Amino acid sequence: MLTYPSWPPRQLVSAAGLNQYVFENNRALVSPSAFRVKGLESVGEFSSRVELKWDLWDFERQGWTSADMKRFRCPAAGTYFLSANLTFRPPPSMDGKRAAMVDVLIYSSGRDGSESTPLLKSLNNTKIIGSYLSVNTSGLAYLAEGDLLYATTFGNGGAWAKVSSENKNWSMNAFSAIQIAPDAKKLGG
Repeated sequence: MLTYPSWPPRQLVSAAGLNQYVFENNRALVSPSAFRVKGLESVGEFSSRVELKWDLWDFERQGWTSADMKRFRCPAAGTYFLSANLTFRPPPSMDGKRAAMVDVLIYSSGRDGSESTPLLKSLNNTKIIGSYLSVNTSGLAYLAEGDLLYATTFGNGGAWAKVSSENKNWSMNAFSAIQIAPDAKKLGG
């Protein structure tokens, strides 16, 4: 959170007195709280809602943590830009007549994991047999300090599968958050 000091008119303020405000505020603005995870080796086939388990931390700043690589604890309150990008192979049983659909939902929950709130959702569909299908969502959300952030997916129309590739899906599957307003109290008005 940004700190805004105030002094009485015409008060002399030393550089040491200003430093903590200038340095800390600049640090929060220049290097905001953020994380990115990637890879879904832990996800095989699915035909119901799945909470995603990520393989690797791509980067982390200012104290994001996770006990299970599914839920990520927010270290600082503020408005965040969230993003989830997933690529899967539609069900092999698809006949090309009816669309198969896959979605991604990003949720937050309280620090104890209760009371999940859906924040962002995206849905994509295809009728192309044997293709890949990407679903992406991104947007703004307010997170309180200690909130848990996680993503789920659901495939409709049969058993969806992760895309097999030599780079272990790292370029095709990622989940991230970056703080853009550290002194926000809520999203909007």
